[in-house]
Amino acid sequence: MRYIPTSAAKVDDLKKQAKKLQRKGGGKHADLLNRVARNAGYDHWHHVTLCLKEFEDRAGFGKLNAELDLIVSSAQAGETRIVITGPETMMVPLVLFTSQGDAWMLDVDEELAICLIWHGEVLPRNIKDAGRNIEIEWEGRFALDGDAFLVDTEHPLIGTRAILGYPIHELRQAIDKAQSFDKRANTIFGQDGAEDLTPGLIDHLVAQGWERQSLGNGARDGARYNPSRDSLLYPAFTDSDFED
Repeated sequence: MRYIPTSAAKVDDLKKQAKKLQRKGGGKHADLLNRVARNAGYDHWHHVTLCLKEFEDRAGFGKLNAELDLIVSSAQAGETRIVITGPETMMVPLVLFTSQGDAWMLDVDEELAICLIWHGEVLPRNIKDAGRNIEIEWEGRFALDGDAFLVDTEHPLIGTRAILGYPIHELRQAIDKAQSFDKRANTIFGQDGAEDLTPGLIDHLVAQGWERQSLGNGARDGARYNPSRDSLLYPAFTDSDFED
């Protein structure tokens, strides 16, 4: 297919031309759309819609790179910043953040990660414009555990480690906002990644500032601890719900 750069504004203009012809008694609307499309250099109206789709896909790649340039600049300036990409960039929102001179890009549904800057060193992005979509070569996986950002990457400088000092509370909020409904539901109701409140885990959480009594009450009621949300997840029903 011949590609013709086609914006939404251009498509709207062609539609207006077809409606103007129809008001003058020019024929069926579908036929008129094909006529104005051919007059504008397209093969037919479907060719217009295909070019619009490709134009928007290419624009998404450019917008993603612009977002990445901005987050890299923020990291180089020593800023702490968290950004959620919009639908005009990717169908699935991504979380970009900087802290302590580092910068990361996260796919929160698949728990995938790419480090954009590590300790001030800008790293390759490995992102390609594949025409109708954006191909991202993810380097590893991430998780949140208490106050730590956990990564398991193939990068020789980073490898597998727990990083402290990132804005974990704000990062959790951004991840919750960017997650799909299904992923969020599985995390909360399916208790993905949740751990039993064993005495050892309770001692560990108390050392991090949790109240022992609230943890004990949670364990008694069947709650489990979710490290990625740093919260207790309770079962949908407890035994007390069925007592007379």
